[in-house]
Amino acid sequence: MANSYDIDETPVPELPAIQHDIQRGKMFLMRRSSESGDCLYDHLSELLAKILSERPKNAVDLFENYSKELKEERLRVKSNLHDLYLPPPEYTEAEKLIKLFRVPRENENYVNELNDETENVPPDLMDLFSYLENIDVGFPKSDIVILNLTIRRLMREQPIINVRFWGKILGKPLNYYVVEGELSQSEISRRLEQLETGGVEKRDESNEKTIDEDERDVEDSGANVSGEDYEDERSTLESVFPALEEGEERVVIPSEAIGTGANKKVYFICNSPGQDPWVELPPVTPEQIIISRKILRHFTGCLETPISTYPAYPGVEKNYLRAQIARITASTSVSPIGYFTFSKDEEEIEEEEIDEEEEENENGGEISVNPHYDPLPTKELTDSSLANWCHHVDYILEQGRTIWWNPGGEESPQEELEEEEEEDESEEDSEKSEDKKIPKETGPSLLSPLSEDSLIGTIPPWTTRLSSRIQEDTAFAVVRSNLWPGAVAFAKDKKFGNFYVGTGHKFSIESYAPPVMPAVQEQYQVGPEIMEMIEPSFEAEEAYRIAHLPPTKLADAGGEEDEESEDGEDEEDEDGDVDEDSLNN
Repeated sequence: MANSYDIDETPVPELPAIQHDIQRGKMFLMRRSSESGDCLYDHLSELLAKILSERPKNAVDLFENYSKELKEERLRVKSNLHDLYLPPPEYTEAEKLIKLFRVPRENENYVNELNDETENVPPDLMDLFSYLENIDVGFPKSDIVILNLTIRRLMREQPIINVRFWGKILGKPLNYYVVEGELSQSEISRRLEQLETGGVEKRDESNEKTIDEDERDVEDSGANVSGEDYEDERSTLESVFPALEEGEERVVIPSEAIGTGANKKVYFICNSPGQDPWVELPPVTPEQIIISRKILRHFTGCLETPISTYPAYPGVEKNYLRAQIARITASTSVSPIGYFTFSKDEEEIEEEEIDEEEEENENGGEISVNPHYDPLPTKELTDSSLANWCHHVDYILEQGRTIWWNPGGEESPQEELEEEEEEDESEEDSEKSEDKKIPKETGPSLLSPLSEDSLIGTIPPWTTRLSSRIQEDTAFAVVRSNLWPGAVAFAKDKKFGNFYVGTGHKFSIESYAPPVMPAVQEQYQVGPEIMEMIEPSFEAEEAYRIAHLPPTKLADAGGEEDEESEDGEDEEDEDGDVDEDSLNN
């Protein structure tokens, strides 16, 4: 018997997983390169897309060229190398600085001309800061070189003489670099003629335009803010004064002429030397100086920033800056005694007019460098008595001027004749007239020693020391102001200098408190005619009415009431009888 076996057929091998292999291959092609960061999958897809879009005749021959072009284009984009070159911001700054190192051909003989005119010699800032570095005041040397070059360019462009680097006023977010100078005599006469002819307004407009253009340039570079946004707010900066009494007139103190008093010097400022242009500050007025003493405000670095304070300031930040510079200069410009002396012309005038000294102002005068100056020893200059240092700039009076101005004005010849005719006036009238006279305001005279300065409470106004206690033979004298922190002066042999670096604020023992605002003015006068009263009750009104009735009316009213009462009773009786009879019937 044959055995039968059920033999299963050999299993057919499974078909390969094509999708899986495709996925694995795709993952392999998408691996990023460690050098370029690209993957072959993206490169092949871009390459095939480019070949299909262009459809060249010999695609096989151009395959490698297409691949190379794609790689170069991809690398060009990632390296930020565009066809259009965009210069970095440092390039524009370097362009401005390069111009400073180029002397114009027109002024090739500029240095030779300066040697002949001592007034036009530019300041040597390298020498100045070599002294200041020894007293912990200094700038980076790169800034000093740029300042030197910008000041020389300023002297070529502006008609100024006796130029010096005044200092730096710290602000937030920008600072002010300040240059001091004097206008030439021809420029002063030209500006005074414009004042007389009324052509200053046009010049002011041109100056405002140049300032606005400069500020726009600075705004583009991110260094300043344009003043156009504040035009609407400037109209609200008018001075607010309390109401005047009837018949009273407000006295407007006139400003000092250009080239005299507080406006004797001119000041140029900029936020960043070499990048921003120098801008001339406007002349200062007495009202601006008076109100600047009552307010305290930090600087912003923008000249057209409005000042919203009480009392209202008559101007914007550039006017406030000019007033603070005038105050600091008048208080901290000091020199060794004997370095300056009064001019000969003034001495002769003083000798001739000895009898009229009371009428002349002690604060005015012209000084010049003493050619016979014998420098004092350094130890004497560091004496705590401060008798060997003096002020060489006019003191600013409380009136806001260096030369006192009489609000009453000069008497006319008609008033003088009337006074002669009225010599027989009574003593009371003469006493009243004396009381009405305004006392003359006086201040410290020019070249007065620092020992006469008043104390700040118990703090001395100045502090003296040597620049070095180790090498006293080469050290020089240093004087620091405690009234205006940041003001410093130094002296060594026949060399001296003044410098300021600070916030532009005066020191005060007490904390600053703004002036108290005046009480709100009453709209009308309060009196019994307009005052409200408590409404009376009915009983009170009736009692008041009865109490104020005339007596005759009360008597007549009483007699009439009695007669009426008697007649009424008779009528009632008669009526009663009639009624009873009628009822009985």
